Amino acid sequence: MHDLCTNNRPPLMNTDTSTLAYDKHSQAAKDLAQEAAANARDAAQQAGYAAKDLAQHAANTVKETAQNGYSAAKEAAQNGYTAAKDATQNGYSAAKDAVQNAGQAARDLYQSAAHRAEDLYHSAAHRAEDLYHTAAARAEQTLDQSKKYVRENPVPSVLGAFALGLTLGALLGLSHHHQPTLRERFRW
Repeated sequence: MHDLCTNNRPPLMNTDTSTLAYDKHSQAAKDLAQEAAANARDAAQQAGYAAKDLAQHAANTVKETAQNGYSAAKEAAQNGYTAAKDATQNGYSAAKDAVQNAGQAARDLYQSAAHRAEDLYHSAAHRAEDLYHTAAARAEQTLDQSKKYVRENPVPSVLGAFALGLTLGALLGLSHHHQPTLRERFRW
């Protein structure tokens, strides 16, 4: 009778092979999910660093341009003052021309600085937008790969999720309720 019971059981090797395959697929899914999260985190961090660097570069360039514009405007004003002083001595007509030239030079410098600052701002904005789109595309690609894996391997994925749920449920249940062991129950 004992021989009949043992011969009717399924071989233990199939169960072990199934468990190994499950563990392998579960680990592969876990590895893919971790890699996807790391890739998304790295892409977002790179985009943030690049945007920060571009913004700092733009701010420094705008600051330098403004300082250069200020110095040039100051110099032009000083030149205008000197020219006006000389023109006063030489006559009203010469003073009027010098002031007009100084004002035009200052306007030209201001417009040049403003155009350069605007170009730098647009360049930085486009670069930051490109980096954001690249990071989003990488994250979406990783998500699609994870979905594809689950779609192509539904049984291991569902079994893995089920086993994980059972394990977590058991761990949480054990942490809240202490059940006595056999030795504690039948202590004499």
